[in-house]
Amino acid sequence: MKTLLTTIVTVLCIPVFAFAKPALSQVEVAQTSEGCDCKKDLDFLANKMEDMISYKKQIKGDKVAEFQKVYAEMSSEMQSPITKVDCMFKLNTLLSVVKDKHASISSNGAPITDEQYRDTIYRSNFKQTAIFKNHPTVSKDLTALRNLLAQAPFDAIEGIYIDKYVGEIGVYETAIKGEYVAVVLNASSDFWGVGQIAYNINHIEGNEYQVLRYHPYSRKLWFQKSMLFYNGKLWGLQKPLDGPNYVEAPAENGDWEFKQLTEDTQYLYFGSFSNRQSNVDAFKTFYATYKDQINAPNIIVDLRNNEGGNSKYSDPFVKILKKSGAKIYVLTNYFTGSNGEQFTLKLRNLKNTVHLGQRTNGIIAYGLNYGTGYDSPTGNFTFYPTDMNFHKFIAYEMVGIQPQVSLDFSKDWIAQTQEIIEGQLP
Repeated sequence: MKTLLTTIVTVLCIPVFAFAKPALSQVEVAQTSEGCDCKKDLDFLANKMEDMISYKKQIKGDKVAEFQKVYAEMSSEMQSPITKVDCMFKLNTLLSVVKDKHASISSNGAPITDEQYRDTIYRSNFKQTAIFKNHPTVSKDLTALRNLLAQAPFDAIEGIYIDKYVGEIGVYETAIKGEYVAVVLNASSDFWGVGQIAYNINHIEGNEYQVLRYHPYSRKLWFQKSMLFYNGKLWGLQKPLDGPNYVEAPAENGDWEFKQLTEDTQYLYFGSFSNRQSNVDAFKTFYATYKDQINAPNIIVDLRNNEGGNSKYSDPFVKILKKSGAKIYVLTNYFTGSNGEQFTLKLRNLKNTVHLGQRTNGIIAYGLNYGTGYDSPTGNFTFYPTDMNFHKFIAYEMVGIQPQVSLDFSKDWIAQTQEIIEGQLP
């Protein structure tokens, strides 16, 4: 195991922040660093986007002028170097002109490697490194901020959250309306310190937000073009709940589960349709074991947190459920996506299906088969364009599939569904 003496890491375009005084309190965040030549990356992105199926399907007629206008506006803001964080937001602004949630931009370079993360000596000395000391930090009275944010309504984006990998987080609005900072109020990890910024959040519309997040271990930048704020949750942030988090899927039995709930009702949980070998093996075992047992009058199909995968592992169950003649009750939440959403629509096309729960993610109309990435000219980012065409589902892209019956976030979703089933029994 290596002994940590001194760690000096040179990172191109270390993120910097220079906020004016925010609405909630008097604070300035200021750090200096080298800027990024984001214009080169913007030109590269615009060129690569034109090859995407989603671009060719959507950017026609007036949409061409709209795309060019956004591109010109972004270009004009990049005459001078900007920070890597700002560049990532701006690149995603251009990428978002095309409704294609699968298409993404990844930040290159992880300041902390897996080897360093596993090194207990490195962890214990991490706060002496340049990575820790140069991380963007707010300069303000965090006790006063905590007291102020504690008064925020539960359904407001501002407030106090928990990130289970980082610690207690305070989210507040800056002086720029619709822009928010998530600052560490109490760190539960060796890799984080009080006052450090863990997320940057920009409001889009309604309850949708752009979210930039620092990976809790590597400090690499993660970005989501559109995330829904609901039930006190925004991506990895969760406000304290009075009881269990019923919106999330049960995780104790893995991604494949069968239960006989009552004589008349069976329960199926499909947590993933991915090509991951362990999941394929689990699918084969599950299918062989239960394919002839799925035959109750009422069947609950739980797709919460199913982020999709391959239809090879979902379509067989469409056939089984159709053949059963059962009344199907499909449960989804916001983290039901991609092939999980396509599976939802296929089940909804069966005459005896009811869709319950929460809207899906809206990442359905395109896909990544080869997952080919292209490094930007500066080397700061990799662009992953989509290469699969499911454009027939474009009406659901970005907005998701709305359930026919919304379920109460504060009550068990399986129990609520059983009550609905019992209410319909003769």
